[in-house]
Amino acid sequence: MTERWDLTALYHDFSSDSFLQDREKMKEMLTELEEWQPEEKREPGNSAEEFIKILQDYYEVYSKLMGYSQLRLSVEARNEEALKIIEQLEKESARLTAPRVEFQKWLSGLEDRREIINSSELLQEHSFFLEELVEQSRYLLSREEETLAAQLKRTGSSAWTKLQQRLTSTLMIDVEIEGEIKKLPLPEVRNLAYKQDQEVRKSGYQAELAAYPEIEESVAASLNGIKGEVLTLIKRRGYQSPLAETLQESRLERETLDTMLAAMKDYLPKFREYFRAKAGVLGHEEGLPFYDLFAPLGEVEMEFSYSQARDFIIENISRFSQEMADLYHRAFQERWIDAEPREGKRGGAFCYNLEPIKESRILSNFTGSFSDMTTLAHELGHAYHGYCLRQESILNTSYPMPLAETASIFSETVITNAAIEEADSAQAFAILENKISQAGQVIVDIYSRYLFEDRLFAEREKAALSVEELKKFMIEAQQKAYGEGLDHDKLHPYMWLNKPHYYSAGRNYYNFPYAFGLLFGLGVYALARERGEDFLTEYKNLLTATGRNKVAEVAALVDIDLNSRNFWDDSLSVIGEDIEKFLRLAEKR
Repeated sequence: MTERWDLTALYHDFSSDSFLQDREKMKEMLTELEEWQPEEKREPGNSAEEFIKILQDYYEVYSKLMGYSQLRLSVEARNEEALKIIEQLEKESARLTAPRVEFQKWLSGLEDRREIINSSELLQEHSFFLEELVEQSRYLLSREEETLAAQLKRTGSSAWTKLQQRLTSTLMIDVEIEGEIKKLPLPEVRNLAYKQDQEVRKSGYQAELAAYPEIEESVAASLNGIKGEVLTLIKRRGYQSPLAETLQESRLERETLDTMLAAMKDYLPKFREYFRAKAGVLGHEEGLPFYDLFAPLGEVEMEFSYSQARDFIIENISRFSQEMADLYHRAFQERWIDAEPREGKRGGAFCYNLEPIKESRILSNFTGSFSDMTTLAHELGHAYHGYCLRQESILNTSYPMPLAETASIFSETVITNAAIEEADSAQAFAILENKISQAGQVIVDIYSRYLFEDRLFAEREKAALSVEELKKFMIEAQQKAYGEGLDHDKLHPYMWLNKPHYYSAGRNYYNFPYAFGLLFGLGVYALARERGEDFLTEYKNLLTATGRNKVAEVAALVDIDLNSRNFWDDSLSVIGEDIEKFLRLAEKR
């Protein structure tokens, strides 16, 4: 398999005329923004319109430049040119801070702001964006302080993020497979956890843990540096905590988060039943060892070639929506996807929506497992979300973290359920188990990651944490979440090291949004099955609204009350039904 993405719709290279021209355009627009001033002789609406127009143009160019650079770096960790350009773009974009702060403070001070916005079609289109700027202005520092903070991030959190990415992308690991020592990149070693052979899974787990000491101190320094910066800034800005800042940026009420977490906590015992039953099938008496957490069950090893995965996804999503199927086909046909794992490529998977060109790019580390196939379906769902926003202003395309997983979970659920329906009994059992396993990651493991990050911030406020403390806190979080479901002597103390979600100063607590996405996605999927084809329009409207509404308002479009415990319990009960079915089948094995 040699499937790699094509980035030429953005640029051909860093030295291409179009790339260099856009670099100059970006600088020119930053100068325009810096020179912007609300003129007393003009109507306030005209001044606001001028700023919004320049800002739109700036983000169109900046998004292309940064998107291309980040995508190149994600598959070429040692690309020094990409690293250098990203640093330059970050330095230049820091110039936006001062004029943006100036605009926010001016806008916040307008007594007749609502009338001014309503008097302009352009401002009405961006009313949510503008009101959000006003809301955020309560936590702004002075123009000088905000500018300094943005500049220092380049050599602070952004630099630490790049270090973690580089270390985990270039770590090569010696692992024994079928009697032969192979040197594999970290993402490929982690993917061994999905193999049919238990010895291969165990060997990969042991080799992974044995390799981390080579980079653990450097990555721990990265984590301490990033979280330390976050704590310093949120305190200066007046937030109660990093979580309070995340909830505001997520457009989510604390009551909604607490209701969801309470429902998740109460449902952990049901997942532990599943883990114990799986452990029994695999011959473990003390709970499931971490290396068997993703072990496929059943007599058949479900493997897909890349073309088989493509055909399966497109064929089955077309039964729900031909529009989605056409987009997915385009993604494969036009090489939006970089699928093969290789040295220098970051682990995991993501979708990068590129608003300026109305396209997306998807990174995966596809090795042929059923999980790899459903991951592709998941990321293609993100691409469909971007597609639904293609007519929106670029300033209205930034959706909050909790809604970021809605379309992806929805897409993955459609494909997984289709696979179960088409499978024979042995395959259906394997798929059912995989489905529950993935839900376990999004509910139970995410809960452990939430507990870990909460503890991490509390302790980091006192002092920097050592590698041993980070490992200890991760083990304790896993024990609280998984309980007796896992073998406590065979957990994973380094999950803080390989999860990129901890290493973004702008996205703290990037864990609970996945649980929200799964449970909200299941709720939306249930509505789709109940309402049939008529729901397709509602679904598209929901996704289109995600960039210019609060989360509760988006949910209300399809009559979902997020502060109702019943909603979360109902979504969890869907997973519970699968677990009960699995328990009955497991007893017979």
